[in-house]
Amino acid sequence: MASADIPKRGEGGTPAISKKVRPEADERSPRAPYGDKPRRAERPEPSGRPGRPGFSGKPDEHAETSGRGRTSGRSGYTERDNSARPARLANLPSPSQEGSRIRKAAEPPTTPQNPRRREISPETRAELDRPSYSKAAKPAYDKPRQDKAAAQPRSSYRAPVGYQFFASCPRGLEEELCKELSDLGATDIVPASGGVGFIGDMPTGWKINLWSRLAIRVLWRVGEGHYKKEEDLYQAALALDWPSWFDVDRTIAVTTVGKNSPLPSLNFVSLRIKDAICDRFREATGDRPNVDTRKPDIPLTLFLSSDRYNLYLDLSGEPLNRRGYRVQPSGAPLNENLAAGMLLLSGWTPGVPLYDPMMGGGTILLEAALMTLNIAPGLRRHFAFENLKTFDRIEWLRLHKDAEAAVLEREPLPIFGSDIDPAMVRAAGLNLRAAGLFDCVRLMEADFLNVDPPTESGFIVSNPPYGVRMGSEEDLGPFYKEIGDNLKQHFPGWTVFLLSADPELPKRIGLQTSRRIPIYNGPLECRLVEYRLVAGSNRKE
Repeated sequence: MASADIPKRGEGGTPAISKKVRPEADERSPRAPYGDKPRRAERPEPSGRPGRPGFSGKPDEHAETSGRGRTSGRSGYTERDNSARPARLANLPSPSQEGSRIRKAAEPPTTPQNPRRREISPETRAELDRPSYSKAAKPAYDKPRQDKAAAQPRSSYRAPVGYQFFASCPRGLEEELCKELSDLGATDIVPASGGVGFIGDMPTGWKINLWSRLAIRVLWRVGEGHYKKEEDLYQAALALDWPSWFDVDRTIAVTTVGKNSPLPSLNFVSLRIKDAICDRFREATGDRPNVDTRKPDIPLTLFLSSDRYNLYLDLSGEPLNRRGYRVQPSGAPLNENLAAGMLLLSGWTPGVPLYDPMMGGGTILLEAALMTLNIAPGLRRHFAFENLKTFDRIEWLRLHKDAEAAVLEREPLPIFGSDIDPAMVRAAGLNLRAAGLFDCVRLMEADFLNVDPPTESGFIVSNPPYGVRMGSEEDLGPFYKEIGDNLKQHFPGWTVFLLSADPELPKRIGLQTSRRIPIYNGPLECRLVEYRLVAGSNRKE
């Protein structure tokens, strides 16, 4: 290398960089217009990480043509342009050492010692080198890295913000529940069999308890993981901070539900979870909560699969289908959330005429009236989340007042119901009166086989007897045939939805079915069968 390339020491003890004559415009390289731009090695280093070169994930495509030499791939400096490397030490080399430094520059650069490298003890190294035939993890380093943020691998995934909830519902209503939860402000909604998981803050959980027409319970997940035996579940429950969620004077009860669980007794599992909660309170307060299996202040639910568990705090308490207005039950009552689900699955909307010719206790009529008047189904009841420390009474009163203000003015609605049994007509009237909706729905005692339609068109949504708790198959076969005759002759232009747990009975109606929607009435697998009646013959030949 020529001596002209050797940087000379200028005034003040700093090396002076020789100036080069800029070429003419026609002799400049393609990068000549940027000649005034500081070279990479001369640019100031970022203020956030002094002394550490930045890393670019893209190779320098002009490295060979710009006269800057090959990039080293580590720090951004070149092998030839070493004179531009900024000084990192206070004591610079003397002029007599320049020749040896230049000779060393031609040699391949050595890798500097990594200051972040961690030493491994001989015992740990021997353990790492020992052959292993198991899947057990190898021992970690003796000196774990203190910088946890730097040790974690980078990932685009971000943990969800908020609490994790699960809303249970009758099977077959999961998709409709997803739509309802989305309208109520839930996020990260994931449907499952018999319910829907979602993310939200605690007031969102309260709001869903207040407004949901389909959910049975809203559960707050406080623990999850793997297990093999009862002791694993005990230790998992013992590690949770129960005193931060409710006071020791609250009563508790644990319910365990298992599916393919290897544990022999689910009752014993519930007992162990209860013991863990009580032991955790004894450590913190010296006292323990009492158990009330009938009406606990803090109900808990544990779900077990073959190897995983999920532990929930029940925010609802009593099931959400208990709206608080059923004062006179019928012989075969229909759950309120299932009745609301039948209305939503049918496509009925408020304002369209609705008729239930076999109304029983009037559950379908009540749910339709609540939807039409925009009445929150939980306005008249209390919830278990009111017993938790996370309960904010001011926020709850605001949600409650907003729901009361959203109620529409009561007026007669195009909702009709009838039943051949006078006791059922009386029961439906009492339930409507308890809900304050007696003047909104029209009832009458009549036989559906001899009744005229209340309007020219509309929806029939009903739960006729299907031989499980009422009637017998021998009697119901001719009855369903007469239903089909009456629909064909007197209800053209109507859309009919009938719930049945017997797949053969709907065939006796003798009309062409448009849809068969699977849905569960408790443990009974049913079908919500649709018939679209048009003018003229619609009977199957």
